[in-house]
Amino acid sequence: MSGGGGSWYSQTLKLLSPGDRVWVKVPKKGYVGVGRVVESARPASEFNVPTAQGLQSALEVLRHSEKYRATANDPEKAEYFVRVKWLDTVPESRAINEVGLFGNQNTVCQPTTPKWRFTVEKLKTRFRHWNAPADTVGP
Repeated sequence: MSGGGGSWYSQTLKLLSPGDRVWVKVPKKGYVGVGRVVESARPASEFNVPTAQGLQSALEVLRHSEKYRATANDPEKAEYFVRVKWLDTVPESRAINEVGLFGNQNTVCQPTTPKWRFTVEKLKTRFRHWNAPADTVGP
């Protein structure tokens, strides 16, 4: 998962630590997955992704790599990535977006409102593998 284009979008990624569970929502689409954080946030220039040819720079192989390269040398605007081990996902076309589910514009938040508790309980029924053991976290 990632955020960038300004520190408001990327700074909250630094709140995440390995082992944290994340429920991921694509803006204007809905929730697409649940996973466990594997590595703390790092800038795109330092983030590698596994490919058939081995590990390669995110700046070279990701879909929006041209945009990430354009801001890579600006710590304020650079894209930052958090490596996640996905426990359960759905395609964006089947994102879970129902009336009453929690929504927030922050890249990362730790909500404590009753609406968030309702949302998590609802998501647990849709993402059946949400509680995979911690020892499954890894690259």
